[in-house]
Amino acid sequence: MAYKLENNPLFPQEQAEPEATEKRRRGRPQKDNIVRGISVQEGLTEEYTRATFIMRVDLLEKLKNYAYTERLTIKEAANKLLGEALEREEKRLAKDGVEIISKGGK
Repeated sequence: MAYKLENNPLFPQEQAEPEATEKRRRGRPQKDNIVRGISVQEGLTEEYTRATFIMRVDLLEKLKNYAYTERLTIKEAANKLLGEALEREEKRLAKDGVEIISKGGK
């Protein structure tokens, strides 16, 4: 007994071709102000970069508690506290006539 392949849905005779005029981009629309190509800045604005630090557990807990108390993200709290501490240290070193040396970064 021979089977007819003409009307069998498992063996279509003609393959439907997708229409080239209706190409839609998948995913979220891209933002123009984010950096692309540099892996540590991928998906961030130009003023931010990624960095990984190993720190003491007690300091991390204090940072998290501070961020929660001030209703900040951990990133915002870390940037604020680190910025304030570095400004204080620059002033302290300037009194001694010492300048923080740039290591070749920006």
